[in-house]
Amino acid sequence: MNRQEYDRKYSEKLDIFLKYSENVFSGLNSESKICEAMKYSFFAGGKRIRPVLMLCFSDIIGGNDEKVLPFAFALECIHTYSLIHDDLPALDNDDMRRGRPSCHIVYKESGAILAGDALLNLAFEHLLKNCNSGKDVKAAYLIADHAGFSGMLGGQALDIESENGVDFDENKLLSIYEKKTGKFLKLPFTVPATLFNEEFLGASEEYGNYFGLLFQFVDDLLDVKGNPDIIGKSTGKDEEANKLTSIKIYGINGVYDRINHLKNKLIDCAKRLDDSGFLNCLVDSVVERI
Repeated sequence: MNRQEYDRKYSEKLDIFLKYSENVFSGLNSESKICEAMKYSFFAGGKRIRPVLMLCFSDIIGGNDEKVLPFAFALECIHTYSLIHDDLPALDNDDMRRGRPSCHIVYKESGAILAGDALLNLAFEHLLKNCNSGKDVKAAYLIADHAGFSGMLGGQALDIESENGVDFDENKLLSIYEKKTGKFLKLPFTVPATLFNEEFLGASEEYGNYFGLLFQFVDDLLDVKGNPDIIGKSTGKDEEANKLTSIKIYGINGVYDRINHLKNKLIDCAKRLDDSGFLNCLVDSVVERI
């Protein structure tokens, strides 16, 4: 697969996901502005890398869109809620998200909190309605587990607690990254493997672990050297909050070295998962952002 074929595949799956999501949201109505705020943040744009990867990896291991779409939708609902809450003044205090005002700027802090809560609830309303087998329940549990205190939320808590620290520890950094970013970037691989072919589960977990770390290291570099107009959010926030990041532990050159190392690991791991070349193009598309 060349880059043009990769881009075409990505766009096709993105269109499928957005049409599915629009159909789900078309059935949501409320007397308050809560549904409006939910839609504002959910349809704010972005690459939708988590749901699109879930659809693409499903194809790679012989799955199908119809089965995996509810899981992809739920994952993106949870991811969007986490971004809404992440931007709140009590957490990262960011006024911009995906190139436009954050949810709490448009709908006030109370409206943003409720919209985030509603998206989290919608994720599991929709999943439970579409669980028809033991494998479905197992995959839904993976999403719940990776979103909670031992996953994304636990990583965010550690991240906040590490602000303004003086003891910068590599093991703590990797624990934050594995939970906060890595768990949700592992799900696009482990959910399809759970649903369609558990023989791929071990390799998909390994690939997801490496990919999540690579993605976060790239994100750290973008916070230092990225263009806010291109990446759609403020830069320099990590340094401003004195966060524990890979830049603090390894330095900029050290992060580049680790990205190259992870890229090689991912290429090796992909040999057990993907004959099409899609996964290698995926890694290139992430790394080229820096």
